[in-house]
Amino acid sequence: MKIKRATKIAISLVYFVLVTLVRAGLRLLGRSCDARLVVLYYHGVPVELRRNFERQMDALSRRESVVPATFRGHLPPGKKYVAITFDDALGSLFDNALPGLASRSFHATIFVPVGWIGRHPTWAADEDCLNPDDAVMTIEQLKKLDSHLVSLGGHTISHPLLSKLDARQLRDEVEGSRNRLAELSGQDIRSFSFPYGDHDANSVEACKAAGYDVAFSILPEEVNTMSSRFLRGRTSVDPSDGPLEFFLKFNGGYVWASQMAPVIRKLRFAMSLKSDRCLHDAESKPTSRWIKSDV
Repeated sequence: MKIKRATKIAISLVYFVLVTLVRAGLRLLGRSCDARLVVLYYHGVPVELRRNFERQMDALSRRESVVPATFRGHLPPGKKYVAITFDDALGSLFDNALPGLASRSFHATIFVPVGWIGRHPTWAADEDCLNPDDAVMTIEQLKKLDSHLVSLGGHTISHPLLSKLDARQLRDEVEGSRNRLAELSGQDIRSFSFPYGDHDANSVEACKAAGYDVAFSILPEEVNTMSSRFLRGRTSVDPSDGPLEFFLKFNGGYVWASQMAPVIRKLRFAMSLKSDRCLHDAESKPTSRWIKSDV
């Protein structure tokens, strides 16, 4: 895992340097580049990583302007812009993340699996970044959030893989979560994030039909806030990320991963086909034991 992480950092550093040089060249030619938004997403912030999370927020204070993840419109050039989001509405955020955000007047969006409020997430085993002892916030905690600094977003009711559901189940999870969360929080729920990042054309259309303004995946990208595009990508961050890794993430250095995703999927599909053919050939080819028994 350490090798994989170090490789991603190295590739992201090269990508960041190349993009920075290209944009500098365009400016010299008198061609300005539109400001873009990088949307970050966390899960929990355990107490032992609270100080590191604070240092990350300090880094944003020095270099970035923090705006809501749903922001649409013109971003003044000459600055870099970041949005902060959290999936799963874990209780550790209430104690270890939100106070630091409030002290800096940073806006955040928290996506709530509304059927799991006050309970421990069973999907923690499927996501290495989650602590199974970190329960989803209680109703009382959600109601204490400052709606001027914290927006709530839909994250389904039961946290399923949406692409595996039929039409009725999909509607219940997407539309039902918005209605229930709005009722208990008093907020108008305008955004949605896909559990596990799993989505397809049907789940995106279900979000639109449910009345959301924007939906978020987990593919890193720089968002054009002047676009009316419904689906926005996000970059995964963790309170344990070191200074260089975090710098590259909030500066769009990991966008290459999204651009490479289609290529990686095709390679994996090709490898699976090859594996299936090899298995089929091995099963259909007589072994020496069977050859011997036929003599």
